[in-house]
Formats: sequence, structure tokens, C-alpha cells
Amino acid sequence: MGFFKKTWSNISFFFSKIFLFFNKNIILKLKEKDLLKRILFTLMVMIIFVSIGTITLPGIKISNSNGFDSASFLGIMNTIGGGGLRQFSLVSLGISPYITASLVMTFAQTKLFPPIYHLYQSGPAGRMKINYITYALTFVFSIVQAIVIIQSLSNSASGQSSYITIVSDFNNTFFIWIVLPFILTAGTFFSIFLAEQITNKGVGNGSSMLILAGSIITIPTLFTSAWSLWIQSKTGELLFRGIIYLIGFTLLFILLSLVISFVYQAERRIPIQHTGVGRSKNIKDLSYLPIKVNASGIMPIIFASMLITFPMLIVNLVNQFYPSDITRWMNDNFQLKKPIGLTLYASATFLLTIFLSIQQSKIDKIVEDFNKSSTFIPGIVPGEQTEDYLFSIVIRLSIFSAIYLTILGSSQYIAIIAGSPENIVISGTSIMIVISVSIETIQQIVARKKALNLFKAKTIKKMKEADKSSNTEDQSSILW
Repeated sequence: MGFFKKTWSNISFFFSKIFLFFNKNIILKLKEKDLLKRILFTLMVMIIFVSIGTITLPGIKISNSNGFDSASFLGIMNTIGGGGLRQFSLVSLGISPYITASLVMTFAQTKLFPPIYHLYQSGPAGRMKINYITYALTFVFSIVQAIVIIQSLSNSASGQSSYITIVSDFNNTFFIWIVLPFILTAGTFFSIFLAEQITNKGVGNGSSMLILAGSIITIPTLFTSAWSLWIQSKTGELLFRGIIYLIGFTLLFILLSLVISFVYQAERRIPIQHTGVGRSKNIKDLSYLPIKVNASGIMPIIFASMLITFPMLIVNLVNQFYPSDITRWMNDNFQLKKPIGLTLYASATFLLTIFLSIQQSKIDKIVEDFNKSSTFIPGIVPGEQTEDYLFSIVIRLSIFSAIYLTILGSSQYIAIIAGSPENIVISGTSIMIVISVSIETIQQIVARKKALNLFKAKTIKKMKEADKSSNTEDQSSILW
């Protein structure tokens, strides 16, 4: 009997050694390579997206490359769509129709729209239906935006030549109203497909990474334009002054980046306590509930921009085909580079920030989780008083965030109104997109790296325990 027991222990130890060796030398290395593969996959998909963004649609010729206004609806959509609209490419719309549809569904998921709200509260099945509705809205928005953009860019605005020209062989009603819109819509859904691939197989949020791809390529152009304006072909005093301007411009860019990074990561930490065994007796041992200072992110600026500029795109089209004093006055005064348009944009950004911050904070869900897990805030009665306390904090943070985002989003248009050349105006929106997406991606990579290190530590611990047990077995066998 002792012989069989010893034989079984030796066999078990042998197979455990094989498993741990396989775990350390193969699985662990595969996991290490998996992170690298995810990063390379993300870069590859972004390169594919940017490359397709350089392929102009069939039958289209860019006729006025200087006529693209970055402060218009088209310029804003070019930024959030991924940068393909400037070349009127296959992915000109990018994921902007999907973002618009998602924002609409975000509003619809509040208690103001009970059917959608109940779907949102009904678990995974309800959220899947919400996704289907979002895709349907994306299709509708894609068709509408495609038709409006084609008509807007192919018809001359007042005092400017048209941005694109349709080649005579393709200049017919069927191609303009049917073929081109559906190609652009297909490009939108292909962009969504690429974004989902990044989310599932790469690192970072796919939609954010595609927006990052369109925003980050504008930064070198910004400094190139500043160099051409202040340094190139300058001599003597003009060169010295240009160097000072360029240094100041660079320092301003760095300062703005640091401020955006700080605010993005800033959070209000509310101490929380657990009843029963998990209750902490020392203040330093208390857990905390983090509430981000800018919970709404960049979305209020993007949505406010589209909310103000898209109607003006329609007015511009009406003014081209049926000019009148009203449409001309609206077209001249409601642009973001005009005082009236800028005021409306700033007001929309402020209000949307407060609304989206409250929506993203999900106070009712936090209070519900507190009640389920027997968690409370020291000095605050659980239940309604806790909800009121958290709501007051979120309101104060959202007001600060609204002021911050309003200043950040309006600064570039204020600079243009003040007379700064448009090609060297620093866009706070683009910088915020680049920084926020970069920080999120780095945090995800660090989290994956920590999980890998934890897996390493557990593997090494198991191997040490196996070695220790093997030594014990050897000693006992000698004694036996």
C-alpha cells in the first residue's frame, strides 16, 4: 500500500512540474506577447483607417483645397470623424454619425423617455436592443449627413469656389443622390467595424482611437504653419521676433496640455465606510468613492459644435439655392467665428456639460449599490440624504467642468475673432482628444501589465511551493 502511495505522489509531482514548466515558459510568454500583439494590432488598424482616409471618392476632384473652414460643421466633423473629410475620402464621415446616434441615445436613456430607459434597466438583452436602435439611427444620420455634405461642398458658397467638383461622367442625379451617399454610409459602418476590432482585439476604446488618429495628425501641421509664418524666409529683427513668437507658442501649447491632463485626471474622493466586519476604525484605512471633476469628457464640446453648426449648414444650402435676406443674415452671424454664433455655442456647451455630467455620474445607481453592499458615507444618513449629498457634489463639479469646457472650446474661436491666423490657432478640442485618449490607453496598458505581473508572481509562488513539497517528499522517502 505504501509503495502505491509513494508512486502516486511521485506521478502527481511529475505532472505538476510539467504543468508549471509549461505555464512559465509557454503560457506566460504568450501572455507577454499578447500585450505586444494588441498594441501592434491597434497601430495597424489606425494606419489602415488613416490610409483609407487619403483615397478620394470616385468621380470626385478636390478643386479648392484652401476652402475648408475648420470652424464650420464640416471642419468639426472632420476632426471627430477621423480626418477623412478633408480629402473627401471613402471614410469621410468616419464615426461621426455613430457618435451623434450614441449621444441621442444617451439622452433617450434618461427617465424623460420611459421606453428606452426601461430597456437600459433591463440588463444585457435590453442593452443589445439599444445597440440595434443606435445602429439604425447611425444609418439614418449617415444618409442625411452624406447628402447635405455632398450638396454643400459641391455648390459654391458666397464669395468662395466649391470645395469639390464632380467629374462630368459622374455628374448625374443617380450618382449624386444615391451612389455617393451609400458609399459614404458604407464607409461609416466600415469605420465602426474597425473601431470594434480595436476595442475587442487591441488596446483602448476603438472609437476614441480613430478620433485620435484624425486629431493627432493636425498637430505637426500646426507647428509647420507657425514655422512658415514666423521663421521661414525671415532675417534680422523679423527672425528674432519670430523665434520669440515660436517659443511662446510652444510654451502655450505645453501649458495647455498640462492643464488638460491635470483636469482630466482630477477627481473628488468621498470617504466611504462599510458596516460589519469590513468597517474601518482608522481614517487612513477608509475606502473612497472617486467622482471625476470632468465626468462628461469631451462630448459636450463635440455635441454643442454639431448642434450649432449643422443647422447653419442647412441654412447655407438654402441660401445657395433660394437666397434671401434672412438666410444671408443667419449665414453671416451664426457662425462660430461670429459673436452671436460663439455666444450660442458657449451657452450650449455650458448647459450640455451640466446635463451630461449628471447623466454620467449615475447617482441613483451608486446609492442603490451602497444599500445593497451596506456602504455609507460617514456623517451622512444612508438613502435619500446620501443621494442629495452626492447630487450637490456632482452639481458643483459639473458647474466647474462647464466653465472649464466652455473656455477650452471657445478659446480658438475667440483667437480667430481677435485676428489670429486660423492655421496657427491652437485647438483646445483637438488637444483634449489627443490627451484624454492617450491617458485612457496608457492606463489600460498599465492595467494589463499589472495583471501579467500578478500572474507571474502566482506562477513563481506555485513553483516554489512545488519545489518545497518535492524536497519534503525526498526527505520522507529517505527516512522511509
